[in-house]
Amino acid sequence: MEQLTRGFKNLVGCDIRLCVLLTLDLNCLHTRPIKKQTGKMKNSLDGTCVRLFERVDLLPSTTIPLIILFLLGLSGCLGHAARNPGTRSPDSIEALRSRLSSVRGLKFVDEVPMVVETRERMADYIDNEVRQNMGKKTLEDVSLVYAKLGLLPLGVDLRASLLSFYSSQTLAFYDSRAKKVFLAANPDGGSGTAILGKADEKVIVHELTHALQDQHFSLGSRLRALDNGDKALALRSIAEGDAVLTEYAYSFGGVSEWLSSYIRQICNPAVEGAILPGTPALIRDKMLFQYRTGTTFLSHFLGKNSWFPINLIYKYPPLSTEQILHPEKYSAAPDPPTRITLKSLSGLFSAEWREIENNTLGELLVQCLFKQFLPPAGAAAVANGWDGDRLVAYRNGEEVAFIWATVWDSKKDAEEFYEKYQEIRPMKSGTGSADSRFYIEKRDRAVIVVEGLERDRIKGNIETVWLGMVLEEEPFQPPPFSSWIDSR
Repeated sequence: MEQLTRGFKNLVGCDIRLCVLLTLDLNCLHTRPIKKQTGKMKNSLDGTCVRLFERVDLLPSTTIPLIILFLLGLSGCLGHAARNPGTRSPDSIEALRSRLSSVRGLKFVDEVPMVVETRERMADYIDNEVRQNMGKKTLEDVSLVYAKLGLLPLGVDLRASLLSFYSSQTLAFYDSRAKKVFLAANPDGGSGTAILGKADEKVIVHELTHALQDQHFSLGSRLRALDNGDKALALRSIAEGDAVLTEYAYSFGGVSEWLSSYIRQICNPAVEGAILPGTPALIRDKMLFQYRTGTTFLSHFLGKNSWFPINLIYKYPPLSTEQILHPEKYSAAPDPPTRITLKSLSGLFSAEWREIENNTLGELLVQCLFKQFLPPAGAAAVANGWDGDRLVAYRNGEEVAFIWATVWDSKKDAEEFYEKYQEIRPMKSGTGSADSRFYIEKRDRAVIVVEGLERDRIKGNIETVWLGMVLEEEPFQPPPFSSWIDSR
């Protein structure tokens, strides 16, 4: 573990601009950026290295995750790949596809073309995709909302950060719309030569795994159809966890009996502090969730010699980050989230206020918010009773205001959130408890928070808001794992 931590510390001296976009809910494309390093990383496993950055776009509304890939399954080193560029022959690509298909147990339904592009053209492509997929949202609006809530620092130029990051860091990505893998051209070899050294074999395996997911489970279109950021993040964690598990299985030549327990061991939270030190908690937590927590979640269901349970999860997907964080709430004791709809907000927000966000944060982001002001155990305790939420934010010129409705598993959980939010409010806003633009109220298992409006206006309209709030349990059917176990 000490050696792994030391390796991470050597890799993660990156600028904060490389990370800020993780906080957003975006409809974006799938990329795998890699930060080049000089020299080889020493490791007890021959030919092992750590991939630092990754982003997936089978994805609609959510983030651009940075990845910590773990210790195993990565032949070659990043520095080695940079020093030994080359073009992989069609025969070797076909052999890789064939081996991947055999290991993962899924056949390629269609060809997946690989296109080599210059970094400049890839940057233009990414910029165009973000513009198209954001819809009515803007990067500026979304960043202001999260800054107002306390999840993101003020003053971040998200679009500039995005373009700077991807124009310099992207190595490859799978585009679920074009059904292609895009590869960054070798800076020394022109647009016709990709950087495809030995280390990049696992990069291609990862991207082609996403192509398999798209072909067999319609993952790209399913993610784009979701209007719930928490649900999309949960599904993305399945996609990333699956791709990471596949990389491990590919390295070992298949699913091994001990693979699940080994993966849970190396996905130890003790590594967290060594990853991107100084990075905002929201970015780090969303990054780790997709790759570490998603992988750990799936490892509980990975069969000794079969991927069938993993495939079944795509048919019966988890509905929230809560179910990923607590696997028992997905299968053994199912706890589907409650969907909240706020139907009567016109009294609070008059016509001059423009809606800029309407989404679900989920247990992960609730925990992330409180962890910035409370010890990790205390933050987890507050978030642990989450059952559903809805954040609706508005903008009027330079002013931003929001209403955040939450529902909890019990009255005790609601009381804990109610008290702890008031405790952290002065810390996150810099104002005292007498702030006239803040309101919080608890009724039974529900709590409503309003920030950015005058308290008298809120009090005059809050009863209408409560009466117009609709709570509906999400329909959920746990996967029939027992029938699979009985048939083995």
